[in-house]
Amino acid sequence: MHFSKGNLILILVFVGGIILPTAILSFLGFRNIQNEMFLAQKNFDENQAALEKDIEDAIEKEQEKIYQETKAASLFLYEQPRSLLEFGNAASFKDVAGIEAIFLYNNGKLVYPDISSKHFYPTHDFSSVVASPNEQRLFEAEQDSGSKEVLLHRLIKTNSLFTTKNEQVLNILGIVRLCYKEKNYDEALKWLKVLENNPHLQGYLHADLTRSVNLLHFEILVKQKKHAEAEDYSLSVLNQFLQSESIEDIPSAKFFFETAFSQILSFEDLSQEKRESFWNLRANFNRQLGYMEILSKYRKNFEDLLSNDFMSKDGILYRSRDDVTLFKMGYPFLSGNQIVIAKIDTEAFRARLIERVKNVSQRWKNVPFSIIDEKDSLLAGAIPDSSGVISQTRISGAFDWEFSLYEKDMKEIRRESRQRMYLMYGLLLFSLITVVFGSFFMLRFIIQEHKLLAMKANFLSSVSHELKTPLTSIKMFAEMMARGRVTKVEKVQEYSGLIGKEATRLENLIGAILNYTRMEHGTGAFKWERLDFSVCAKKVFEAVEDIGVEKGLEFHTKFEPGAYVMGDYTALYSLAQNLIENAIKYTNAPGEITISVYNEEDRAVFSVADTGVGIDSSEQKNIFNDFYRVGDEMTRSTKGSGLGLAIVKRVAETHKATISLSSKLGKGSTFTVRFKKVD
Repeated sequence: MHFSKGNLILILVFVGGIILPTAILSFLGFRNIQNEMFLAQKNFDENQAALEKDIEDAIEKEQEKIYQETKAASLFLYEQPRSLLEFGNAASFKDVAGIEAIFLYNNGKLVYPDISSKHFYPTHDFSSVVASPNEQRLFEAEQDSGSKEVLLHRLIKTNSLFTTKNEQVLNILGIVRLCYKEKNYDEALKWLKVLENNPHLQGYLHADLTRSVNLLHFEILVKQKKHAEAEDYSLSVLNQFLQSESIEDIPSAKFFFETAFSQILSFEDLSQEKRESFWNLRANFNRQLGYMEILSKYRKNFEDLLSNDFMSKDGILYRSRDDVTLFKMGYPFLSGNQIVIAKIDTEAFRARLIERVKNVSQRWKNVPFSIIDEKDSLLAGAIPDSSGVISQTRISGAFDWEFSLYEKDMKEIRRESRQRMYLMYGLLLFSLITVVFGSFFMLRFIIQEHKLLAMKANFLSSVSHELKTPLTSIKMFAEMMARGRVTKVEKVQEYSGLIGKEATRLENLIGAILNYTRMEHGTGAFKWERLDFSVCAKKVFEAVEDIGVEKGLEFHTKFEPGAYVMGDYTALYSLAQNLIENAIKYTNAPGEITISVYNEEDRAVFSVADTGVGIDSSEQKNIFNDFYRVGDEMTRSTKGSGLGLAIVKRVAETHKATISLSSKLGKGSTFTVRFKKVD
């Protein structure tokens, strides 16, 4: 086989650029696979160090994110309401996941919540108080509906209602309770006002009962449908609370204000403006009450943290005591003398850190580790049964967490190494197989390319000869007639017919070349229309019938009307012409040619059968290739370009039709094309 210079260079590049590097890489790959155990252990050690760094970075970044969110939220605290009139306005407030409360200080003074002037007192304990005789009689009267009204009247009218100060408060409460049950609301309100307006009695009242009295007063007004008075009363209690120098029993206050404001918001006659104000009032005041409760409950913790001037370089200081964790934020996080103290919501804060840790550890599933808290509870990872501890590190400034790395079982390392070795062997084998098959197909492509070039060369030689022969004949006969050498009319007619015949032959050859070029440009050059293929095929037959008759051939035709297809008329005409002309060319007299067009279910079928020379089975797979002709081109007796059947195949494929061949050498051939029929 002869290869061109370009093909030889391509082969050399393929061998030098693909085969040789692949062989070298394969050799190196096999060597690396043998060292897989050592590499696996080294890789495990590196993964451990990377995991530890990633987890520390993840916790640090998540805490940094919480600090930034806390700093941003603290800016809103300057805008929070401080007076009764401001509480009814909407105020922007930002919550931070993992932070329960944020307290803002400036120059040592508490800015939010604004209770720096308040004094907190412990709740009084009245558990040792014993009911007086009058209180006992009132309680028994409540159970006896017959004596209830008589006793109540006598107690109210008597001048010696109270004997001691404690009895004064307890007995009035008994009277109020009795009046409330009898729905004597006006009398109940009168005695409630005695308790609320007398500072002396108020001083001896249990804090829980203080808000209970307020709530009972409010409930009576609501039952009396005095909604406006109920609203004014709740606001007056709030105003007294804000102006009070001391705060006692915040939970009771929270319960009263939450209940009162919620009930006011349920009033149907409440105007939209008031509804919005009470809605804002409830949200703003309940938030500040909650902060007050935290500050009063953990006041010692706050004072200790404020008095500690030590701050880490990043401006954060943590303190944990009595199951509560606080952190102080100052410079450089905050400017000037600003200080923020935040109470951590332990569960939410931990959840944020653990979620971040789990996301990071997903990349290191083969590295055993664990994170446990101060109570030895497992937070992330797993504790192996038999593996030893390699290292332990304290992580997280907020919590006392311990991060541990464990040794890995050598059996597991060997198993993973074997798995990687098998994988690498498989990939290497796949690469080698790919190169081998690629080489085979590339070599096959080069051979086919060489054959195609040879066929193109033969085609050019054939076309040159085919073009030259009719031109020579036309030129010779034309010159003879032009010079007057032919005088007889019969000869002139004969030569004219020969000129016409050679011109037709030349026209057919040029038409084949043009049709092939047209096929190369794809479907864009086609003009699609609905047409009856039987009409098209019949016109082709009528155009070439005389050639076959002159050759001594017998035709059998069947053109069934209604074989409608969607296609390009010129291309379909060329398909029919090439098949019928080939049948005439390769069938000797006395031969027969059968041309049929008929309908077959959803197909329009075109068939050309002849009794010609036939095609050998070894040649049948190639006859539709470009420029291919059976036998040697120069010695072939039947002239042709080698494009006819290539054009037929292109037209059939473009029209989504199928073409089949049935042929036996010396017996003839049958070409059948099946088109998709259209209505």
